[in-house]
Amino acid sequence: MSELLKSLTDDQIALLGCAAALTVAGTIMSLSYYIGRGRTAATKRMPSEPTVLKSSTDQLKPAASRRTAA
Repeated sequence: MSELLKSLTDDQIALLGCAAALTVAGTIMSLSYYIGRGRTAATKRMPSEPTVLKSSTDQLKPAASRRTAA
């Protein structure tokens, strides 16, 4: 294995380092998803009625209009 590493160029070593860093980062992200909120939120979700949100136009009251005599 050391002979293989000694025969690599600097660019190839850099590419191997980047690949290793991406692999480690992906593994950590995957573990954090399964340990954290993603797993707990997925198990707590149950099929239920859809949530209906009020639109902002439903909450606005019509403004009193001022009419001027012409």
